[in-house]
Amino acid sequence: MSADEAPRPIDTPPLPRTTAEPPVRGRVLVLAPHPDDETVGLGGTLALHVRAGDPVHVVFATTGVHGDPDKRHDPAEYVELRRREARAAAELLGLNETVFWDFPDSMVVTTQDLAHVTNMLREQYARVRPDIVYAPHVDEAHSDHHVIGRAALDAHAAAGRGVPLLGYEVWTPVAPDLLVDVTPVYELKRRAIACYASQLEHSDILGATEGMNRYRAVLLPGASADGTSRAEAFLELL
Repeated sequence: MSADEAPRPIDTPPLPRTTAEPPVRGRVLVLAPHPDDETVGLGGTLALHVRAGDPVHVVFATTGVHGDPDKRHDPAEYVELRRREARAAAELLGLNETVFWDFPDSMVVTTQDLAHVTNMLREQYARVRPDIVYAPHVDEAHSDHHVIGRAALDAHAAAGRGVPLLGYEVWTPVAPDLLVDVTPVYELKRRAIACYASQLEHSDILGATEGMNRYRAVLLPGASADGTSRAEAFLELL
């Protein structure tokens, strides 16, 4: 830089937008790799949609049969257990529909598998005709989350309806575009997570989720200094 050239400010990433309302009103489609992802990732936001009168449809891609690391349950009974937990959480949150595809989880997925799942998602788009779609963001470290995120991107592009697709976080934090203030409904989210007793047996999902949602709330306007505010983070995928 020459001596007479004025210094210029460098570009910096913008702070995420914040809202205390559902990001978009209308029919909601949620793509969950396993039973519990829908509640951990965006249970508070879904509760806000329900409070606003929006119908919420959730697709569970896998059974979560491999979510029993200590082999405490018979596999067939475990699949049904996780279904019951998902239905109980959905009932607490007030969700309208739960669809179970019953794929096994934590499997090697081929390009043919991905294309098949993408086509199934396109069928859900045509059936539900959502006004907003939520899916795991594609940088999620869990392979099942990554695959569903990729399939959602492919199906969404094919649908061509200009509907927002928001990526939510479960295992891997995002650099968010949007924070939703879920403080008023957070106790309901906690109760919905508690429905997944089979997962709480071996993992502190509740504590991890609470820590993430509390951390996300730091950027909320007027966030409480006593740490009681909660927020969920989203990435605008399309």
